[in-house]
Amino acid sequence: MSSLNRRRVLSLAIAAAALALASPLLPGPRQTLLVAVGSELEVAMGRLEPLFERRHPGIDLRWQVQGAQDMIHRQLEAGAERARVLIPANRDLLQAYAAARSAQGDDQPFQTPPRPIARTLLLAVAWPQRSAVLFRNGRFSWPELRRAAAAGQWAALGGPAPWGSFDLRITDPLRSNSGQLVLALWSRDQPGQATVTALKRAVFRPARSTDILLREFISGGPNDGDVALVYESTALLRRDEATRRWPGGYRLLAPDPTIEMVLAAAVLRGEAQGSGSAAERFVRFLGGSEGQAVLRGAGFRGPNGEGGSADADGVRRLPSPSRPELDELLRQWQQAG
Repeated sequence: MSSLNRRRVLSLAIAAAALALASPLLPGPRQTLLVAVGSELEVAMGRLEPLFERRHPGIDLRWQVQGAQDMIHRQLEAGAERARVLIPANRDLLQAYAAARSAQGDDQPFQTPPRPIARTLLLAVAWPQRSAVLFRNGRFSWPELRRAAAAGQWAALGGPAPWGSFDLRITDPLRSNSGQLVLALWSRDQPGQATVTALKRAVFRPARSTDILLREFISGGPNDGDVALVYESTALLRRDEATRRWPGGYRLLAPDPTIEMVLAAAVLRGEAQGSGSAAERFVRFLGGSEGQAVLRGAGFRGPNGEGGSADADGVRRLPSPSRPELDELLRQWQQAG
């Protein structure tokens, strides 16, 4: 064997030995973790994913954005791809899911009690000129909003005729939690089919999710919507975007009363094996300093309510409607012409 060939053989042997020594250190297959979240968490999850995977390189974090009702229905469907962690817009939806599972014979659907990770509340965004005409004292008013819906035209409200019709933007209550909260607050002082029908007739193109609604509101500007009812977190997150698109941006107005939502993360039983599972690690990460910093940066309040917009300071915060109350409101919404 020539000296050149001997050197090649020696080099190959050294490389093979190095690979053999290093092979125990090579990472094994990554564990996939599927998390279902509401649209209000979409931006935050995009920021959380690389941070979490950097801390836990053996976990492949995947997440799906689902409407509040779609999330619950999908988890109950036989044969559907189920998430291991659920984070809907409101922890009350987890109670609804637990009740549905109990009816199916599973009284303990969660590995541990759902953990609160953030809070947000329902508020309104409005274009400044139109807000000044609609809410003359500078504060949100449900009666004034109902009056605008009944009038239908800005000219009847004292606004310029070229503004045209009054267009209220909310999400579809049959699909989205924020739309359900609007429906409950709108009907609070004047319950009944006529009130719900008035709301449905006033709504311009209900969106399937809160983030989609606000993106459409910003993109279309005053010509496609005058007032939108959204989550505080979403409004804060996209406020700079609105200002870049429309000089002056939109105003934040806090309804009084409003409804505050607690977002909680639930690990499904049977999808995790003890406190060291990928799902449990992710939920702990959300409650830790890095996870909380990302959530605060995306407009959310902390689990104890700290943070958020000063526009909402001092307003009354009501609990979410009960399931029977909500079912009746949704029935009325479906029947509304």
